[in-house]
Amino acid sequence: MGVVIAIVLGLVGGNILYKQYEKAQNINVDYNSYLLQLGIYDSYEEALKKVPKIGNYAIVESDNKYYVYLGISTKKDNAKKVANVFLDEDIDVAIKKTVIDNVEFMSNLEQYDVLLDNANSKEDIMSINEVILSSYEEMVLDN
Repeated sequence: MGVVIAIVLGLVGGNILYKQYEKAQNINVDYNSYLLQLGIYDSYEEALKKVPKIGNYAIVESDNKYYVYLGISTKKDNAKKVANVFLDEDIDVAIKKTVIDNVEFMSNLEQYDVLLDNANSKEDIMSINEVILSSYEEMVLDN
């Protein structure tokens, strides 16, 4: 009788752990995003000099380098849409795939992406992009 109970408890416990593992794997896939990177610089001052006059930006320090980001999206098509607005202003950006682990920000970003899907004018696209970057700075970088 004890062996049967041990086997049942082992199966139930194993099933619970497997479901948690599977859920964790799916979360990582859901958090993929695309950053619009202007460049990588050796100092904050150098990065600040390169920031364009249009739109908002985020400067992120990592490994003694300063990364300048001009946009972010969960969808590559939306990242390209924003990149094209910058390209029209002769500002070349690279689209870099990344993973962001802030659940609250990613939830907001998905909502902003719905707005970006439907935005067609330069003004609308840039307004949404500025809100996204402000939210990114507040929710991800400041934490």
